[in-house]
Amino acid sequence: MRCGTGRFAAASPDPTQPRTRLPITGPLTPSQFNNSMSFMDDESIGRAAAITGADNWGEVRTRFPQRVDQMAQGLMVGDRPADAVIADVMSESSLTWSEALAALESPTTVTTTSVALQEFLELVATTPPWFDAAIAHSGARAWWRFGSLQISTLYQSLIYGYQAQGFVRPLAATGRLSEGTWDRVVATGRWIALATAPGMMKPGAPGWVETVRIRLVHAMVRHHLRTHASWDSDRWGVPINQTYAQLTITAGFLVLPLTVAHDLGIRYSEAELEAITHLWRYIGWTMGVEPDRLPANFTEAGEIRTISREFRLQPVEDSRILVKALLDDGYRTSIGLPDPLDDLLNRITKPLLRPLFSAVSARWVDPEVVSGMGLRTTPLHHVVRLARPIVRSRELVRSLGLLGTERTVAEREFRLVTRGLGIDGGDLRRFGDRYRHVDEGRMAKVAR
Repeated sequence: MRCGTGRFAAASPDPTQPRTRLPITGPLTPSQFNNSMSFMDDESIGRAAAITGADNWGEVRTRFPQRVDQMAQGLMVGDRPADAVIADVMSESSLTWSEALAALESPTTVTTTSVALQEFLELVATTPPWFDAAIAHSGARAWWRFGSLQISTLYQSLIYGYQAQGFVRPLAATGRLSEGTWDRVVATGRWIALATAPGMMKPGAPGWVETVRIRLVHAMVRHHLRTHASWDSDRWGVPINQTYAQLTITAGFLVLPLTVAHDLGIRYSEAELEAITHLWRYIGWTMGVEPDRLPANFTEAGEIRTISREFRLQPVEDSRILVKALLDDGYRTSIGLPDPLDDLLNRITKPLLRPLFSAVSARWVDPEVVSGMGLRTTPLHHVVRLARPIVRSRELVRSLGLLGTERTVAEREFRLVTRGLGIDGGDLRRFGDRYRHVDEGRMAKVAR
């Protein structure tokens, strides 16, 4: 679906408002659409419903036939280029995980005997023809205009991913439902910060390296679940498949944070929304989401989010466990005191902040799944209304130039966030160390 005649398609600056459904004419070629339609017989509709837990899959398909058929097909598709690299790492070849990681630092000049790795690097380091670096840069500036608030929406993005059985099943299969929650939050926050920062998604730059690294880790998890766990692809779909990747990037990390930001009082122009969408489209492409599954404009992104909300995805018990772990251990209170004092402060404030976070998070979750997620809707969620005048006042001061140039504001916000995430700008490559266990043959630990 492509709208408009210029570079930017028309989009409503309010991502919280319902959108008029438009016919999809762009993402699928005629042959792809015909294949999709033949794929979606009654049996296939039933299988998609069973895999996702969306018992109204067929009903949603009547409203969005092409997009939903594409999603059904994507449940059975992984990421062939990345999977080939991991297959090479796990084979008797000379390619090691450390070598694959090191290659990401200089993807256009590295030499390797691995054909799979060489082809993968050539693919991911060649920007797609639709990509415009200037638009992506504008999107990054707009995103980081209030980056400290945007990074705080990470919790909402994670909760979004915990709603459906298909999203949480790989975590459950690796045995890490309630373990390592804080590390997961910090690692995801670091990736978002690096990937969305201006200039950080150039091939070989820190945001690009971290995005591709995560893509390979997803391929590792797929390999592990398929070869060392009792994963049933016919019943559950491919682990970390194209559809879940599409929904996570577009609905969870793009549209949902903008919805939260709008609720808090931040306003973006239509051009800014399109630029931010362009940035996340490229992040998604680099992450391995197939191009036709990514939104070409903000209207398409809104439609993908609408479809995801139309599906009746009932949370499972694992969803409640993950949300509970997030509320229990997904945040830290730190004001820069010595570690023992910061730890004491965190223990004191956690019982007070937990019900607040639960109530505020419930504000942006569909009412019918709030209780199933273990969240509670209480009057505390109205704290968002109290925050709006502060946010709007800050935006007014910024618009008057009193906080400095747009570049200065973005850089200040980036330093604030990365300092809180413990990112050392002088040595970003160290993040790959958390996956070094692959070369030691401890695949189960890596998958966790």
